[in-house]
Amino acid sequence: MKKTLFLFLFAHLAFAQSSSLPIIIINTNGTGIVDEPKIKATMEIIDNGEGATNKIGDKPTFSGCIGIEYRGSSSQSFPKKPYGLETWTAEGIEVDTSLFGWPSESDWILFASYNEKSLIHNVLSMRIGREMGLYASRTKYVELYLNNNYEGVYVFMEKIKRNKGRVDIAKLNPDEESGDDLTGGYIFKIDKNTGSNNGSWKSNYSNLLVGFKPSEFFYEYPKDITSIQRDYIKNFVGEFEKALKSDNFTDPVLGYRPYIDVTTFVKVTILNEVSKNVDGYRISAFFYKDKDSKDGRLKMGPPWDYDISYGNADYCEGWLPSGFSYNFNKVCPQDNWFVPFWWERFLSDPAFIADLRTEYDYLRENGILKEENLMNLIDELAAEIRIPQQRNFQRWPILGTYVWPSPRPVQQTWQGEVDELKSWLKTRLKWLDDNLPSEFIVLANQPEVAFKLTAYPNPFINSVSLDLIAPESGLANVQLTDILGRIIENKNYEVIPGNNVINLQLPEASLENLQLLKVTLGDQVITQRLLRK
Repeated sequence: MKKTLFLFLFAHLAFAQSSSLPIIIINTNGTGIVDEPKIKATMEIIDNGEGATNKIGDKPTFSGCIGIEYRGSSSQSFPKKPYGLETWTAEGIEVDTSLFGWPSESDWILFASYNEKSLIHNVLSMRIGREMGLYASRTKYVELYLNNNYEGVYVFMEKIKRNKGRVDIAKLNPDEESGDDLTGGYIFKIDKNTGSNNGSWKSNYSNLLVGFKPSEFFYEYPKDITSIQRDYIKNFVGEFEKALKSDNFTDPVLGYRPYIDVTTFVKVTILNEVSKNVDGYRISAFFYKDKDSKDGRLKMGPPWDYDISYGNADYCEGWLPSGFSYNFNKVCPQDNWFVPFWWERFLSDPAFIADLRTEYDYLRENGILKEENLMNLIDELAAEIRIPQQRNFQRWPILGTYVWPSPRPVQQTWQGEVDELKSWLKTRLKWLDDNLPSEFIVLANQPEVAFKLTAYPNPFINSVSLDLIAPESGLANVQLTDILGRIIENKNYEVIPGNNVINLQLPEASLENLQLLKVTLGDQVITQRLLRK
């Protein structure tokens, strides 16, 4: 049987008889693959180890039954299909298996990377995430044969799932409905409803100033979640959002911070902004929560789905190396999925901005975001697929042609796609160095004053927070004018000795021009420039 298969494949595509990548052979035995339910198939993996050549007919390192289905949303419309897999027993029961030396599990993904022609974006993002200390799916480039047909280069990936080797949170059983048992673990996501069949709930708050446009959260784990467990995680997120919307949201005790692990939110924010992920925050955005006894704060992650990133989008300014992904709602208010209002509030909190900038600067100076480290990583990934990609694009001859959502001009070669990725990323990093929110710059040549003022963020979205340190109690007048001198905001605030936080929510119609902020306390004045992004 193996000899017959080898001869058929050799005759069909002689150029693909061997590979430097692992070879995966799947046979559905005449049954068509659909988008749910999974159908039974067999799978062999030929992987002779690092640096070895893999040939069809070699002894497989894995041979067994699987369930296979189409996966993804818009990606299903492409000729090169993405697949979800489960390792099964012969009787069709899920069985945990260690593949490529990874932790044992049953759920896997074959990511097609059809509309991202460097074939690097998703793998790069997962590697960056892991280097930043996040859990991000392990990846392996492979070449796939399906029903005796060569299908090209795929990325074999771990599916997001609760497991000690993946999202390491407590198992939540159906009978755990009270006390500490009830508090974890949960995985949920903000996403399209494609492939989500475990129910959802909507936020009580809108993500836009005009119209009620809330985020929708989808239950991901546990699959057999009970109504009491549904209500618990829904109410927990609701309390977090309520604290985030409150006037004292920046308070470290009364605000949002007790609800979330800020570090994970900062790191995923950085990954989304470095890649300028057009879907970031609003689609394929995952969150998880462990039991309160095991640090029950809400965590962001794992990062997921970065094919439409690094400039690979011809809509909503996705191709530009400038601009922020978290500002998507203003750039594309006509879209159906919006960035949660969370980031507007986070970026009005001086402490969050300090955490964000500190982490980013460290990663740029000493970590994975150092330009040399990123370029070396891209070169390493490109070298791994330099020969196999030729077979991929013989199978799918799309180089030099438009495939949604490729920006124009379309690169004519695979190497051109890789070079464009490197060039875009260098420009992006320089822009972030100069524009990632940090303290506002005080206008020069101002007289010495007895109070101190810091405004965050810069650039801002729809709100600004003022951190005012006053020597004594008094009345602070806050005035905001546009470049033409028109008054946008003029209000008095009572302040006490020491630190005071004043939050300004600014009307949408006033936010197009440079703003001048003037704060008067007694007979002393501080003026700052504010920029709208």
